[in-house]
Amino acid sequence: MKNIAIKRLAVLVLFTTVLINAYSQETVVIKESGIADITIVVKDTGFGDIGVLFKDSGFADISVGITNNKRNAHFILKHTGFGDRSVVLKSWGIADISILTKDFGFADVSILITKTGFADYLIYSDKEEVTNAEIIAALVEVIKAKAKDKRRKAFAV
Repeated sequence: MKNIAIKRLAVLVLFTTVLINAYSQETVVIKESGIADITIVVKDTGFGDIGVLFKDSGFADISVGITNNKRNAHFILKHTGFGDRSVVLKSWGIADISILTKDFGFADVSILITKTGFADYLIYSDKEEVTNAEIIAALVEVIKAKAKDKRRKAFAV
């Protein structure tokens, strides 16, 4: 009787772990053209709706790590197939949102790409290298929320 209870508890713990892992990941399909849930223009000159500063060290609003383990990732980037949401990445033209990327200076949101240690978000990609534009595609909702929160705090009386 005691063994049955232990087995049931083990199955419950295993099921809960799998369930939590399944719902804590978001699969993002990256497209170059076509119809998608959101279209993003990522550019490094001119003006954008939100400015994003990519950093290699120091303090940042968001920290991101690239992982080669799909199970540990918060965001899974795919370039074919289906996912939770799809994103068209463009370097110019009309889009739902335009992001101006920077390597130095000031921006609405800063992102630290960390090689080791703790990261707020882990990203897995089916390609070997993850571009800054793909990081933006994965984190676009987080970036929009962080920029909105910073602007709200800046104008608070």
